[in-house]
Amino acid sequence: MKYSIPIFTLILLLTFCNRTEKKEIILLADREAPLGWVYLRIYRDKTFEFESRGIEHRGDIYGGTVELKNDTLYFKYSETIPKAGNKAVLRGGFVLYFGGKYPERLELKKNKFKTK
Repeated sequence: MKYSIPIFTLILLLTFCNRTEKKEIILLADREAPLGWVYLRIYRDKTFEFESRGIEHRGDIYGGTVELKNDTLYFKYSETIPKAGNKAVLRGGFVLYFGGKYPERLELKKNKFKTK
């Protein structure tokens, strides 16, 4: 009994320390791909995740930071750049990638991204 309070306190402390803070998504776009999905998530702190996910594999996630100038998004990847490239424009409810190995078109689901 004398150890139950310290153990309970330790478990409670570890539970609160393990909580991950959920970042607020300010732009969300996606599209269905052959046998999977492609997602773009931009967070309030100007970080992003570009994810290509298939039925048979968990997916590839490319991350980094992003800057919006006028209607153009400039992605600075932390590591590898996906084949879609590192630039996209916001037009007519879509995020349109250009300059990569193939053009990518994702439909906007949420956009609270503010220009400077």
